[in-house]
Amino acid sequence: MKIVTLIACLLLPLWAQAAHQKVVLDIQNMTCSLCVISVNQALRETDGVIKAKSSLKTRQTEVIVPEDFSTDTLLKAVAKTGYTATLNHIEQQ
Repeated sequence: MKIVTLIACLLLPLWAQAAHQKVVLDIQNMTCSLCVISVNQALRETDGVIKAKSSLKTRQTEVIVPEDFSTDTLLKAVAKTGYTATLNHIEQQ
């Protein structure tokens, strides 16, 4: 009985985790490190965003959000910074 309880305690957190997705956005006109900071901050302050990381080299942002999160919300958050974002692709996590 103790083994069954132990196994249940170990597997329950894995089962209970919500599914996430990685949304990759292309950011137009991102040319400096301040641009990266601005985009990251705007996305990280958006309700529901788990993680956001932008790259000046690729001019892309990877955002981790819950499954079925509206990409329009992310595009609007970037637009508030003065940059334009377009959806590149979405990966299930």
